[in-house]
Amino acid sequence: MSVNLVQALAQSEGIQLLPKINPNTQDARISPDLLLQAVIPSVLVGFYKFTKDEKMASTICGSGSLVNWEDILFADQKKQLVGKIAAYSGSNEEMTKRCIAATIQKCISLFCEHTKSLPSSGIEINKMLTDQRNNILQHLPAAIEIGKILNDTTLDDSTNKMDGPVSGLMHSIEKSFSGSEPKKND
Repeated sequence: MSVNLVQALAQSEGIQLLPKINPNTQDARISPDLLLQAVIPSVLVGFYKFTKDEKMASTICGSGSLVNWEDILFADQKKQLVGKIAAYSGSNEEMTKRCIAATIQKCISLFCEHTKSLPSSGIEINKMLTDQRNNILQHLPAAIEIGKILNDTTLDDSTNKMDGPVSGLMHSIEKSFSGSEPKKND
């Protein structure tokens, strides 16, 4: 079962559709909630980076709520991320921290729900996030500069936010080199 992680998380917050970022302006066209516009894809990118190691990914569903995922996903850059998201969204830092923590818990629930019957949940979570990498990045505001925060400049590359037949072909080629099978409707 395939789930659009960005939209599933947005809908869990009562937002029908979280808009994609305009590749020309690098900002959301019209977002019903700038805080969630920044937090949802940022948290998913944090999990994407974390799950590159399948053994680490397999710890997600058994971790419980006692694990401090903000520190695991963003380490020493957590304060910088909170500041960037708060500045982008116009929220205060405390509200931003609470939103990040709540979104992390919703992500874990979503991952576990969609991999519960599979013995290799780490592999499946890794595949789920790898398959949706471009979709996640298409919703991530450039002002967050998540690539600098996570030391991966490819995350901030504006070509990830492009859509269309040529971009789709390039993203399919990229997925094949990363070890993920391209989907027919990607």
